[in-house]
Amino acid sequence: MNFEEALAVYVGRHVEVHQMNQFFQGTLASSSSGILAVDMVSTNYIPTTQRLNIATGNVALVRILPQ
Repeated sequence: MNFEEALAVYVGRHVEVHQMNQFFQGTLASSSSGILAVDMVSTNYIPTTQRLNIATGNVALVRILPQ
C-alpha cells in the first residue's frame, strides 16, 4: 500500500495538508496517481469551492480531522 492508497480511504473527510511553506484545509476529494485533490471553501463573502490538485511529492503532512 502506498501513500495515495492509504489516503483514498479518507475521501470525503476534512483534512489539513501541509507543505514546506503552505497549509491547506478542506475536504479530500480524491487521491490517486501522485495527486491529492482537496476541495477548499473560500472565506469570501460568497462561499465558493475551489479544487486544489497537490502533488504528493510536495506534501510534508496530511492530517485527517475528526468529523
